Amino acid sequence: MKATFFLSFFTLLFFVSCNDDAKTIDKNAVVYTGDFAGSPLVLSLVHLADSNVKGTSKHKGQNSDLSGRLTASPKGYVYKLRELGTSRFEGTFDLELDTALNIVFGSWQQADTTGGKEVVIFTLLPQ
Repeated sequence: MKATFFLSFFTLLFFVSCNDDAKTIDKNAVVYTGDFAGSPLVLSLVHLADSNVKGTSKHKGQNSDLSGRLTASPKGYVYKLRELGTSRFEGTFDLELDTALNIVFGSWQQADTTGGKEVVIFTLLPQ
């Protein structure tokens, strides 16, 4: 009986740990998608207490954790987010959510500027 229980437990643990969505998308997340320099970008954001925000960005097969702050603006909200990985393709997002239009306008700047300063301007829609 105990062996069956432990086998079932470890099988379930294995399948849950192999599920990428379980690690990257929170059930309470707001997801925005759009074109980012010619390929899709998906931002999944969760609002925490005290204007803190966490989430993930997905672009060209790369998943990055995000962390930052949310503040009110005349049109809605402003997000200042930083990708937390160590890849040279990590950067910072400056986003503004226009609540009347329900659109996110934003820019992304690469953190590693040794090869030049890359900035991408984009628009995202809620998913």
